[in-house]
Amino acid sequence: MIPEIPTLITYPNVVSKLFTDKELFDRELRVYHLVPPHVPDLLSAGETEIMGQKLYYISAKRIKGQAYLDQPNFSAQELGGALAAFHAFTFKAGKCLCHIDNQPQNILLAGSKYYFIDFSDSRYDFPEVDITHLLLFWVEEYPFVDFISHAGSLLNRYQEDITLNRDRWSISLKQSITRFDERRAKYNKAFKRAEDSSRNRDWLSAVI
Repeated sequence: MIPEIPTLITYPNVVSKLFTDKELFDRELRVYHLVPPHVPDLLSAGETEIMGQKLYYISAKRIKGQAYLDQPNFSAQELGGALAAFHAFTFKAGKCLCHIDNQPQNILLAGSKYYFIDFSDSRYDFPEVDITHLLLFWVEEYPFVDFISHAGSLLNRYQEDITLNRDRWSISLKQSITRFDERRAKYNKAFKRAEDSSRNRDWLSAVI
């Protein structure tokens, strides 16, 4: 039996991610080369071979933090500022570099600073695509009052730097809901909607 090659190798101060797909490797490396704010420092990247298999690797500084939703006192306002800074770095003609796979495990909170990781799905798109998808995780996490408080804080802070477009928001939200629901069904078959899920989604559709 051939040993399975890990995709992530963690050291005390370094995280190395291995890729078999060069397109995904190039997509992620592009982000590190841009050096946007709130992204870990790139240490090295290249091509290697393990057990006769050609692989690509990216080694970055290890962020000693946790997924932000695992920290109950995280600041939605500060996350909104971090996301605005990340988007503004490449913002042009209404589009910017979007994370796309912004599940909570890919946004780390270390002390008071937010870091975005795992960019193999990243692409240039409208910021509304990124934000609607991120907020759908909150839709299923919080009761209505808590949801509108957190989501409102993030959106108000974000729009101090970048104004969101109502038409693009509506289209992006529909697309994000489809993607979010398909992924939940695929990877978490036991997933059940939160009690206030529908109410939260209705608010989200009308907020911009």
